[in-house]
Amino acid sequence: MADIRITPLHPSLGAEVSGVDLNAPVDADTRAALARALGEHLVLVFRDQAFTAPQYLAAAEAFAPPMRQHYSQNNMPEFPDIGLVQAKAGRPPAEMWHTDHTNRERPPMATLLYGVEVPSRGGGTSIANMRAAFAALPDTEQRRLEGLRTINSLDSDRPDTRAEDRAKYGAPIIHPMVRTHPVHGSKAIYFHITKTLNIEGMAAEASRAMLQDLIDRTITREIVYHHRWRRGDLIVIDNRATMHRAHHDHDPRENRLLWRIIVEGDCPTLV
Repeated sequence: MADIRITPLHPSLGAEVSGVDLNAPVDADTRAALARALGEHLVLVFRDQAFTAPQYLAAAEAFAPPMRQHYSQNNMPEFPDIGLVQAKAGRPPAEMWHTDHTNRERPPMATLLYGVEVPSRGGGTSIANMRAAFAALPDTEQRRLEGLRTINSLDSDRPDTRAEDRAKYGAPIIHPMVRTHPVHGSKAIYFHITKTLNIEGMAAEASRAMLQDLIDRTITREIVYHHRWRRGDLIVIDNRATMHRAHHDHDPRENRLLWRIIVEGDCPTLV
């Protein structure tokens, strides 16, 4: 097993990992330790990485097998399991709080982001601890949320979505609004506001208002880790208990290019 060292980065979530060579095969004990660390800290940061596309895909296997991303127009042509997240040519970043790919029956367990080109300042990524957000709610509201489910599909406001992606990934999928983390055992608020068609039993407009109110009330500075990118950073975000967002606050003359991989997860459940 590797000599893993975990250094917390924020009181609520986030830790830097050292002592693991992700460009080498990762043994079973190290994989288990990384799974526990991700479940506990929700964001893992690996500095000074140097990946080719095949090496990056192999490194992701330390967490789970990569899965295909929708919005295939943004996937790397030669390696379609790698998405290109870039802020250039007027393409807006994902500035709304969200967790990835809730339109899947088995959404990704984690999102991996690798900093290929980063601006000299700004352009960071913020991650919120949604189990802390849930724990801070009154018991009565926790119980109410535990009884709700969201109906999810692809975002309707993406005109560049390919027809084949809509056909393959657009069917409505139902998930609980609160899910139990399969490793940590804790409960977390779980939804993607723009992929939620509606909450079961509620109209779309009322659903959107409720979800936005939850985000506004529960995501506070105390439960957010803000990652300031360095070239070569790899961050692993636990989608089962977090939301994340980009910040479009860097010099538009500078490019920001991240390689994104999502890895296989399980069906969200509440136990």
